[in-house]
Amino acid sequence: MIKNFLAKYGRHFWIISLFVTIFATHDFLYDEGDFFSVLMLGGLTYYFFLKGTGRLLEEDDPFVQ
Repeated sequence: MIKNFLAKYGRHFWIISLFVTIFATHDFLYDEGDFFSVLMLGGLTYYFFLKGTGRLLEEDDPFVQ
């Protein structure tokens, strides 16, 4: 069941990470958030976007051995 879910909707996973990044950016700008969280979540959002859209191939991925 979970494999079918990931196969069907896995390419849109970066949108969830984008919402968390937006929240962290708002927290950084208006409250007491830290810049490292914004930077880390922004990087993860970009990575998931590249993986989900197929723009980052397996041989170019630094996390695949």
